[in-house]
Amino acid sequence: MKKKAWIWTLMAVVLLAILFVPMPKSPCRDGGTREYAALTYKVVDWKRLTDDGVHEVTKVYWFPENFKSVDELWASEEQNVEHKFRAAVIEIKNDLAVVEPLEEEDERRSCDRITFSIGELGNCGAEVDTVVEVVYTGAVRETYPASVNAVRWAVSKDLRHLEYTGTWFEKDAVVEDYPGASQDVIITEIYTNCFFAQTVVPMPYQMKFNGTLSDDWCVGDQALVSYSNGRWDKESFRVEADLISVEVSDFELDPNACYKPVVYLYPEAETEVSVKLTLDGRLTCTYPAYQDGWKVIAAPDGTLTDAKGQTYNYLYWEGDSYARWDMSKGFCVKGEDTAAFLEDALSRLGLNRREANEFIVYWLPLMEGNPYNTISFQTDIYTDAAKLEITPAPDTLIRVFMAWQASDSFVELPVQELTAPERTGFAAIEWGGTQLKAK
Repeated sequence: MKKKAWIWTLMAVVLLAILFVPMPKSPCRDGGTREYAALTYKVVDWKRLTDDGVHEVTKVYWFPENFKSVDELWASEEQNVEHKFRAAVIEIKNDLAVVEPLEEEDERRSCDRITFSIGELGNCGAEVDTVVEVVYTGAVRETYPASVNAVRWAVSKDLRHLEYTGTWFEKDAVVEDYPGASQDVIITEIYTNCFFAQTVVPMPYQMKFNGTLSDDWCVGDQALVSYSNGRWDKESFRVEADLISVEVSDFELDPNACYKPVVYLYPEAETEVSVKLTLDGRLTCTYPAYQDGWKVIAAPDGTLTDAKGQTYNYLYWEGDSYARWDMSKGFCVKGEDTAAFLEDALSRLGLNRREANEFIVYWLPLMEGNPYNTISFQTDIYTDAAKLEITPAPDTLIRVFMAWQASDSFVELPVQELTAPERTGFAAIEWGGTQLKAK
């Protein structure tokens, strides 16, 4: 009897394996698509070559779809493939946009006018003549104008069909030599005769490199740029240099680094203020120079003056910290929604418009291009790791420190409560942040 039970159990296991355990098949030659087939379902790990690159997604097909060939399944999957093209806006009216694909785009062969609905997409800030990038699924419908099923659109930063003719330095700017010969950067905008970039290490510099960037490079790529004849304006933090070469950069941010904490001081009357920082770690950069603390004359409008008469908007420091950031609560925000989120969050955390603007200008270029960003504002972990001693003691002390990381998908997080004390009397305000490795 026991022997029969064992046989029946074995048969049941074999049957379940046949029904539910997928067996791998040889990869296809279309880019590396792989099938894993069971009797009741099929898993296809799509890596299909398309006109815009490689379509990569994993799909499960249940009975009876699992008996179809890869080519048959592709006929329906192809409708989900995303295509993109750049175009100049001709008209935006009600919920429709009409655009003209650029000459080098494949969609231009279909029609010189393409229309699509923006009712659910909203206006991305485009106006007539603005160059936009349109992402759509399915095929171009051959009408006039032609039409597509647009799923996203945004103002394009890839303008390599245009020559940059703007003024980079203001006429009255004080321009000095910019030291160094190479920089790890993230490309933010491309023109025929130059490109713009943001330093990988978060810094306030906006960089313009004169020279042609090959088609191998795209907006958002990280690159190591070698240059000569560097110049910069310390007031606007704008840098310009002549391109020598560009290559792939493998530089990674230090996940323990505190990037650009800045301290604003707003006394009720002009006051001599001493600020000391005790960091559980190592200072890597300060401005003005930190010499056993900072001593400045602070004015009610926030202007700081040192013993030499030099004025500053804030005290700046950067350093490596031994802190371990807490990401157990916070927010997961779409990259395109990051600016709006930060405006609201920073207001609730007590920053005024000027402070919030400088925070957003500093961090947004690194965040808005990501699919998602997980964000958590640190409290005791940060203030214990970077202790401030301010004399005379401020009536209001607000310290905002953001830990964040890029993510390819939405991350479920318990929502963090954001509050701030009322700003009264002598107020000292600080903000900073750190970027963790992407998920």
